[in-house]
Amino acid sequence: MYIYLCVLTVLIYSSNIFCQRSSPLQVEKDSAVYELLEKYHHYTELDRLLQQWTTTYPKISHVFSVGKSFTGRSLFVMHLTSPLAADVEKEQDDDQLLKPKFKWVANMHGDETIGREMMIGLIYYLLLNSQSNARVARLLSTTDIYIMPSMNPDGFENSMEGVCDSRSLRGRGNIKEVDLNRDFPSQYTPLKQWQNGTTADLFYGRQPETIAVMKWILKENFVLSGNLHGGSVVASYPYDETAAHKPDTYGEAPDDSLFRYLARTYSSKHLTMNKGDGCGEGFPEGITNGAKWYDVAGGMQDFNYLHSNAFEITMELSCCKYPPAQDGSLKKEWDNNKEALLAYMEMSHLGIKGFIRDAETQTGISGALIQVEGILHQVRSVQHGAYWRLLMPGSYNVTITAAGYVSQTKMNIKVTNENITNALRLDFHLQPIAHGSSSSSLTKDVSSTNDVYNLLSNFSEKLMSDSRETVLKTLIEPSSDFLYHDYDKMIAKLKELNSKYPNITSLYTIGKSNEQRDLWVMIVSDQPLIHEAGEPEVKYIGNVHGDESVGRECLILFIEYLCVNYGKNDYITQLVNNVRIHIMPTMNPDGFEYEYKQSIHAQGPGRLNANKIDLNRNFPKVQLEHLPDKNDIVVPKQDSENGGNRLDKLSNIEHHLEPEVRAVMHWSLIYPFVLSGNLHGGALVANYPFDNRISDSTSKESKSPDEQTFQMLARSYSHAHPNMHKGDACIKFNDGITNGAAWYVIDGGMQDWSYAYTSDMEVTIELGCVKYPKQTELKSYWDDNKGALLAYITQVVHGIRGFVYDAKTKIPLSGVIIHVHDIQHNVTTYRDGDFFRLLTAGVYDITAERIGYESETKQNILVGNQSSTYIEFKLKRKDSSAVSENKGPLSKFVDKTTSGIQTAYRQVKDFVLNRTLFLIISGVCALILASLFAMVVVYLKCCQGSTVRSRTGFQRYERLVQDENDLPVMTRQKNGRKNHVMASDSDDEDDQTLFSSNMKKSMIP
Repeated sequence: MYIYLCVLTVLIYSSNIFCQRSSPLQVEKDSAVYELLEKYHHYTELDRLLQQWTTTYPKISHVFSVGKSFTGRSLFVMHLTSPLAADVEKEQDDDQLLKPKFKWVANMHGDETIGREMMIGLIYYLLLNSQSNARVARLLSTTDIYIMPSMNPDGFENSMEGVCDSRSLRGRGNIKEVDLNRDFPSQYTPLKQWQNGTTADLFYGRQPETIAVMKWILKENFVLSGNLHGGSVVASYPYDETAAHKPDTYGEAPDDSLFRYLARTYSSKHLTMNKGDGCGEGFPEGITNGAKWYDVAGGMQDFNYLHSNAFEITMELSCCKYPPAQDGSLKKEWDNNKEALLAYMEMSHLGIKGFIRDAETQTGISGALIQVEGILHQVRSVQHGAYWRLLMPGSYNVTITAAGYVSQTKMNIKVTNENITNALRLDFHLQPIAHGSSSSSLTKDVSSTNDVYNLLSNFSEKLMSDSRETVLKTLIEPSSDFLYHDYDKMIAKLKELNSKYPNITSLYTIGKSNEQRDLWVMIVSDQPLIHEAGEPEVKYIGNVHGDESVGRECLILFIEYLCVNYGKNDYITQLVNNVRIHIMPTMNPDGFEYEYKQSIHAQGPGRLNANKIDLNRNFPKVQLEHLPDKNDIVVPKQDSENGGNRLDKLSNIEHHLEPEVRAVMHWSLIYPFVLSGNLHGGALVANYPFDNRISDSTSKESKSPDEQTFQMLARSYSHAHPNMHKGDACIKFNDGITNGAAWYVIDGGMQDWSYAYTSDMEVTIELGCVKYPKQTELKSYWDDNKGALLAYITQVVHGIRGFVYDAKTKIPLSGVIIHVHDIQHNVTTYRDGDFFRLLTAGVYDITAERIGYESETKQNILVGNQSSTYIEFKLKRKDSSAVSENKGPLSKFVDKTTSGIQTAYRQVKDFVLNRTLFLIISGVCALILASLFAMVVVYLKCCQGSTVRSRTGFQRYERLVQDENDLPVMTRQKNGRKNHVMASDSDDEDDQTLFSSNMKKSMIP
């Protein structure tokens, strides 16, 4: 027994020594990686390596393809994590479900090759050290890592080793010479719009490599990402572009400080990047803002940030894009980058993570919005309610909102990021809004909202009547002194109100002026951090002209007015609870600062911004044309050259846009504003679109399709003002309202742009004949306007409202066009499928239309004078036959051929599965084939004997010589067949239905 144990011990010890010497898992140094990086790895060898490694390390690695290049090469991805679950999302282990997903993408420019080889080396390094290196083991056990060595395999195969920067850009693009890092959707270049008013999908017109990666990004729930390039040595962070695409302009993202930290993390760990010389370009700390360096429209890192939960930066790894491998360049670059690669992946654990669950059933809530106060960027929860939100150290207020649930906010969450392997765990449990059947709950919710809207409407009607003063006496007045606030005083006042009323206010900035002053906005709402589905949003903008100061001071007072009356006055409380109100006291802080310092306020430079530009003439021009059959109505001209998409002009502006204008445009496009007021001075009137006019028009007015609705909105302000409605101030206006062009023509005004380019209806309100009155007169201006400010935004309760859902899945549909028949102006649904359409009282037919769906029309919808009418659309997806009608002849032929092959395959499969019949027929066929084979053999034997006897030579040898002469032709034919790449399989029909850009003719009349 003892002898047996001794022998066993010796064997185990010997085998252990042998394993230590031979097992690659014990490799602590980079010798194996150095050996791997002695050369570049082309497509075939990369495929072989990835398959081999997956076979060798099946428990922690899996290789797959997200799609194919134009020539059919696979876009390989290696998935590394420990343990590698077949479907981790089916596991109920919280630790596994809360593993953040990280991705690397390299070689999207085919001639930028260092990143490709670094990814191959990184995969090998992680596999080799998965057990022997504690850091690597920890990284694999806490992070889901996805590595794509090459997004552009065709470009790489077309590039030449040793060429640092090809003048012909050989290999940079894909096989079609398209730059893939300019092929993603741009936030400033709207999607193509068809003549029938519908919009193309995200994927329309893009390259197969781009589409594959876009779908991968949208499908997976990546938290952090890195995009590896070459040609410089720097870490670049979003945004990569600005609205004006002006050189040397900083593209600041809402998470700018976080992006700078991520970029510094990579740069500081890189052996040379942190020096900041960047191949002759100066980059402090080795980092740069993308747009500040050079403007890139359609870049991948911005797409990640804007369309998914992922935060991505771009790393430029080498001055020479494709250096020769024989001089040891790849080994040197591995030394430069290894530590930076590892450190950057560990940043996946910054900030907070957790689950969002139903408080009653404890089931996860996917699609919930995670909003951090002060950061205008939201992420969403994924399957099982898991979420991740990267954050810098600090104290945060975090709000969660989800359709059908009461929102929840956790205040003063302390984020330290001390544990780099585990983000702060922060779970949320949301209470369902209502119980019982969904139909009864919906009816109750619609009914209660109608009651609230009726209350608000009744109150605004009183404000527009002679009982105005009686009503206003029931409200509490602001305690602030009536004085002008310069920039510093204004900020102090806004921060004071935000601190005093944190539950109903949120203070944020939308950008900066020419002189780098922030453009501050205060939100007043019961849920200030989030857009609540089914709740309209409105905005006020003041001080567009710096010397028109009354609006600025009235809006500062108005913020306090709403806050002090919240919870004390039923009207104000219901208004704040049911409308999200955004207030920007000044759009032109530079102009006001100049005017504030003047002793005499005659019209001068204070009107303009610091760049001496009139901001209300600086918006993109709206060209108008007569509406057919209605010559008294004008509409924005459709640009036939770009398929009717006026928004394309935002990225192709003929004249320079000021930073204040760009900020307001971007703000207006990302928030679902329904109603806006733009406060000016110099007259006493409410002025509505259009401000511009057709040059050869015989009419003085420039009426929009919503002329009646705009008149209703303008009157709501003028009639709630004690003097405006009289129309007898410094300039005479009937009823205190006017069409803009009927007064005087403005080209490049904000209200025309808002109406033409968004779902927002805006009116310009002139508050008095004196632009910059004495400080002692501010109280009288406040008294005149406070009721009108309330009455105007209350008009948002009129018209129609509702939701649009997928009829089958019940998922809310965004981007659905809501068309009111006989009014040539549409609005679109927001991300929760909600919409609002301001209308006067009447009977309307309403159509909802979205690409890939059958349109739906609701007829004879009655709109009253009070609460808006609720409408719900449930759109059905177009079936495959409907989709096929839009296909060309070739597509139809391919579809028919494919269908025939599939039918034949199914018939053969059914036949084979009928085992008895199959065996009988197979046996008979085998017997017949055997008999035929025997007969052929006998025949050949006879022929051979006859030939030998009758001839002196072997004719078949002479024939072989002749065959050899034909060999080059045969070889060319064979090679031609070998090099021919078959088209890849098309996406399944569901994808085509969801994303198809094939259009049916619009059903909108």
